[in-house]
Amino acid sequence: MKKLISALLLIFSLDCFADHGSIRRVYIDKSKNVHIIFSDGLNRKVTNNGRATEATLAPNKRTAAWLVQNSWIAEGDVVPGSAQLAIYRDEKLRYISCEPFIRNYWYWMQGEQIAMDCGGRHFSGTESIYDTATLLMIDSFVQSNVPENQRPIWSK
Repeated sequence: MKKLISALLLIFSLDCFADHGSIRRVYIDKSKNVHIIFSDGLNRKVTNNGRATEATLAPNKRTAAWLVQNSWIAEGDVVPGSAQLAIYRDEKLRYISCEPFIRNYWYWMQGEQIAMDCGGRHFSGTESIYDTATLLMIDSFVQSNVPENQRPIWSK
């Protein structure tokens, strides 16, 4: 009996760390929490803070990302902005932050990289691109220093 219980515990614990394959879909529920649906049908709720917005799935179906709304609203705004980009890949949830706001984000190289436009509401900001596996910054530039026709291809 002890061996049977030990075997069952091992099987259940291995399932907790199992690779569920590629991501089929990402969505935000009514409570503003993110759910990831894997190719095997597993639906995993990956946030509980109720502050998710603009969830997207990378073309390679390995990475999902969304903005985390601030808990405060900037003067003159009607909704909170976001200073954090959440990135879910290889069953790990990590974040990239920038101040004051993330104005936009997009995938590059089918989702192997993710880029974002960070800055104030009305002026030029900084664009940066990161490796989605490591979250290491690959490149970055200040928009006011680089004319649009000379910007890197990933920023266009």
